[in-house]
Amino acid sequence: MTTEDIKITADRQEVHLGEEFTVLIAPRELGRGDRVVEGVAYVIAVDDSYSMEIRADSSTDEFADPNNPDDASRKQVAEAGVRELVAALPRGAHVDVLTFAQHTGLRFSGTAGELQRRGRWNGNIDDERRWTNIEGALQRAYQQLDQQRAASRRVVLFSDGIPNFGETDPGRLAALARDAADRELHTDVIGIGAGADFGLLERLAPTGLPEHVASRAGAAEAMKQITARFAAFGRDVVAGSGELSLEINPSFPVLGVYQLDPTRRRVDGALADGGGRRPSRVRLKLGAIGAGEEGQPLYALKLRAPERISAGPMPVLKATGSIGAGRDARQLAPGQIALRTVDNPMSPILQPDLKRQIDAVELDREISGRIAAAASKAERERIYQEGVERARRIPDPDLAAAYQRASGGLRDGLDPKDVANEARAASSRSSTKSKREWFQQIPVETPDEIRARRRQQSLDDDDDDEYGDGAYGSGTYGSGGSGTYGSGTYGSSGTHGSSGSGGYGGGGGSGTYGSGSGTYGAPPALPPDAPTAPPPGRGSR
Repeated sequence: MTTEDIKITADRQEVHLGEEFTVLIAPRELGRGDRVVEGVAYVIAVDDSYSMEIRADSSTDEFADPNNPDDASRKQVAEAGVRELVAALPRGAHVDVLTFAQHTGLRFSGTAGELQRRGRWNGNIDDERRWTNIEGALQRAYQQLDQQRAASRRVVLFSDGIPNFGETDPGRLAALARDAADRELHTDVIGIGAGADFGLLERLAPTGLPEHVASRAGAAEAMKQITARFAAFGRDVVAGSGELSLEINPSFPVLGVYQLDPTRRRVDGALADGGGRRPSRVRLKLGAIGAGEEGQPLYALKLRAPERISAGPMPVLKATGSIGAGRDARQLAPGQIALRTVDNPMSPILQPDLKRQIDAVELDREISGRIAAAASKAERERIYQEGVERARRIPDPDLAAAYQRASGGLRDGLDPKDVANEARAASSRSSTKSKREWFQQIPVETPDEIRARRRQQSLDDDDDDEYGDGAYGSGTYGSGGSGTYGSGTYGSSGTHGSSGSGGYGGGGGSGTYGSGSGTYGAPPALPPDAPTAPPPGRGSR
């Protein structure tokens, strides 16, 4: 049995004319046998400016009392997070610790086990703690990582402020992180308190994880949970980078590009729109890829179907890609998907959770924008409460809970920016449960199967022996043959197979995007008038 290098599926097997639908794309799950390089290397960069001495639970910039052990500062919370992160890494992992303000210094270099035994490190001297130089911290961090050859190479940046020394332009700082990602150096970020610029920090993590710790009583515990998640994500990396290139049929307009895992967000700048005359193209930088289902990155496209019925499955997109970089790079076997367009508003959605994920991303973009423009606390509370109700309708209980917590934070007197940062970080966390389920094909009955099932049901109704060979024999739920869950049209060589040849051919005639055959031609098709039905209990709209 062959293994698909690139997994592609849609939220339905046929789509109504002009309707929006979702396509899910991912590289296959990787295992230890795919690993070329071993090892884990981290650089941890901790902001050491004066503002890090503010109490971790203070929304009024009140400095912590150094003589009160229960009065933790932002700096102490960050240091506790570093220890949690290091404790969760392999003991032999290489770790560098930097502290930065206007200047950056290397405070520790060794293994995770050695740092655990040591426990502490020096910081910046007093007269070098007035400013925040994020550019300097990143450049030094990437220099340190460039010296390491490991499968997983990551920077974790802790900061409670905005860049006000060195490079301060968000676009150029983001470019610094993107260039590092091209060298398989990935950046995770943790903002702390109301002064952090979460929008900037999020841009510094194009292939990493963005997080925020608000000025709440539970700040230390929140930090521990975040850094433990960071460690889990970075310690079992198989490939340091990956890329997917997608070419989309001009008949299917691209409405949005999204990442669903390991973070959930809209991906801006990845789409080159063909305008309906040429194929649209999407380039996805996957970042580091971990082992197994947990490490598999997921992406989705929101597309619109054309306003015409197709004679058979119509090619939607094809994908190529690679895992690794440079001489270690391995090309992935191309993947593709074709769907039938039909005049049927009730065409079943077989994977509704894909649309829910995208709806949640778009809702959060809207709510975050309105919060940023809101003029009063009362208005912000109304917006968050509206967000709660709309998130419940998606439904996305995690997003609803994030908005509920934000609304409560405003009532408790937290800084509005701190609350907004925390809500945005929470909304970006992946909420995917089982990735494998999304790629499992859900069978749909063909007309012949429908007729056979109805004939069998009619025979069963006439049979006086209610315990005979009826509905639970070799019919609808039979274990063999060609029943609903048998090996019929939507088996391994069905609608989404990869056989055929040609540009975006369909099945007769010729032309790049016509209905002819070619390299990316469509697999076997159902008759144009063939009705379909969802399996029992599935396909609700």
